[in-house]
Amino acid sequence: MTRDKESFSELEEKYLKMHIEMRDDGKYSVTDVDTITFQRKHAAPLTLKNVMHVPRLTKNLVSISMLEDRDYDVIFSKGKVFLRHIATGQVKKIGIRVQNLYKIEVEDCATLSSKEKKMLSRDVSELWHRRLGHLHHGALKIL
Repeated sequence: MTRDKESFSELEEKYLKMHIEMRDDGKYSVTDVDTITFQRKHAAPLTLKNVMHVPRLTKNLVSISMLEDRDYDVIFSKGKVFLRHIATGQVKKIGIRVQNLYKIEVEDCATLSSKEKKMLSRDVSELWHRRLGHLHHGALKIL
């Protein structure tokens, strides 16, 4: 969730019938859901899909429940936060604790979703390799 309009690729303010309830008991209107891209200094741009535009927010927020819905475990440990993809087991540190909040480090974030498809494909071929009595991988491609 972000209030930054300029981060969105195509933002049409629709005023959806969706509200976010925050700790201050305020209800914040969601005006659109779209894709944003962060330009990073030392890595490829980071693209996030289904980001909510919430004009009244003071900080950008990441929904833990949405990450869980996308097959990630979120692990908070010793002042660090990690994402672990359930299917692939890939773990990536994505942030650190700053006072009472966890701050996402955009420079260190990888687009796990782009790696996830390649890794999932490799994991499936490995699974079939084992199921078929360790048939060599060339024969798997023919099958």
